[in-house]
Amino acid sequence: MMSEKATIDQLAADYWQALVLREPYYALMAGERVERFPSGSLAGAEAAADTARTLLARLDAIDLSNLDRGDSLTAEFLRYMLESDTSEPDRWWTSFGIAPYSASGLSMMPSMLFAPIDVTKPEEAQRYLQLVADFAGAIDALREKTEAQAERGWRLPKPALPGARITLESIGAAATASLALSTERTKDEALRADVDRLIEEKLKPAFTGLLAAIGEDYEAVAPEEVGICHQPGGADAYRDWLRYHLSFDASPEEIHEIGKAEVEHLTAAMAKLRLDAFGHNGDEAAFHERLRQDPRAKAESPEALEAIYRRHLERMAPVFARIVRKAPQASATVKRLAPEMEAGMTFGYYAPPSGSERQGIYHYSGNGIPDRLQMNAAPLIFHELVPGHHVHITRQAENEALPDVRRRTFIFGAFNEGWAEYSAGLGEEAGLYDDPYDLYGWLSHQRFVAQRLVVDTGLNFYGWSLQKARDYMSANTLESETQVASETLRYATDMPGQALGYRMGFLKFRELREKARARLGESFDLADFHEAILEQGALPIELLEKSLDDWASERLRA
Repeated sequence: MMSEKATIDQLAADYWQALVLREPYYALMAGERVERFPSGSLAGAEAAADTARTLLARLDAIDLSNLDRGDSLTAEFLRYMLESDTSEPDRWWTSFGIAPYSASGLSMMPSMLFAPIDVTKPEEAQRYLQLVADFAGAIDALREKTEAQAERGWRLPKPALPGARITLESIGAAATASLALSTERTKDEALRADVDRLIEEKLKPAFTGLLAAIGEDYEAVAPEEVGICHQPGGADAYRDWLRYHLSFDASPEEIHEIGKAEVEHLTAAMAKLRLDAFGHNGDEAAFHERLRQDPRAKAESPEALEAIYRRHLERMAPVFARIVRKAPQASATVKRLAPEMEAGMTFGYYAPPSGSERQGIYHYSGNGIPDRLQMNAAPLIFHELVPGHHVHITRQAENEALPDVRRRTFIFGAFNEGWAEYSAGLGEEAGLYDDPYDLYGWLSHQRFVAQRLVVDTGLNFYGWSLQKARDYMSANTLESETQVASETLRYATDMPGQALGYRMGFLKFRELREKARARLGESFDLADFHEAILEQGALPIELLEKSLDDWASERLRA
């Protein structure tokens, strides 16, 4: 008979394999072979829910009372994930897979999944053919989902349709071009012909059909109002998405009021700093126009911006050594984005170590550098690299004491983005924003993520008009009109609730820290607190809170 620990380990391994089959991204990140590309159909969502119920029954049969703290956390982690998976069909109906951010996974697959396949090997050539056919099937399934949602009255709102069409057209064009095999990849004419046939007969018609499904007839009856609350049953769906993204309970009413208070507080702090450090007693807009003419608020070139990032990382290094017990084995660095990616990316993205690349890299955009304010460079690089995403994600991946399902999943938005925002805040607490330009950048960045609490709930719960949301965001950020237009559509039509994890997660991490400090008194140590978080990897916030309570209790008993 297996021990309770062995049974939990087996359950975790079985669930991980179910996730790998369902999500190719997990398999690719783990270096595992992808045999089939899932369709994303309702049947697939229902199968995931059925699998979750089966695994939950196995979990319920295990006596958890004798497990140590780490294995108990794994059991509770599994319960949270599996219970969430039972709602996969509900989320399938209330998410628009055709919206730009949601569709972005499809754009990543050609380079991530297809490009590395060695088609000169016969078995790999057959796998390539199967995956191309599967990819076309996934596009067909997305069309079927869009049509099924429309029959229920769920349609992507009119203002979001142009962006969705442009995105899908771009993904289709890129996929059909990149999946075709060149003579450099294989001399096998028959294989190249088979791939071309699949592209012409399956993939291209799939994208054509998907675009037709959101054509004039669809648009004619699509709603003008953008928030999810305007969809049938949308208010309840929004509460469900809040729970999914935050992983703790918070009502839209509560979040909205928190956001208003945060914006008011940060606006006052920015006004005080403008007066105290810059001698500006005029309105905010005039000061921001002054900054746009100020060389100190900008970087003159991509090379100069990279030097700014590296300087901030150097300043963080001695602070990091005091506040975190263990650094990741993999180092962190910054590199400029590939030129073809820069036009569509304002800032950049973090890529964790993978494959032959043993560094975590923040790929920054060099597009339009001379015209962009760079006052948020310090909080941005602390958020993305150290002590933010790089430290959390890389340490989690390097922690072989955790089962794969805990090492390689990063779905808890309020933890992931909350930790990164909290990390940027550690820079302020350590005095690293002593330059008023950096401090103003940090305050304005905080207000940017805080206004999301107001705008996201305003659009999706209170039924704000798109114009009202854009007016509020424009008044409380330094973003351009184009960026405001993109962001508000993202909040309302693409990922309702997702953007709340940044500020709500930040506030929750600080709340948990003060709670631990109050319990432990003089024995509280900041580095130990951070270690209690990082050694367990990403957790649902409600489980993180319990984990930290248990950690504090152990410290008190020691």
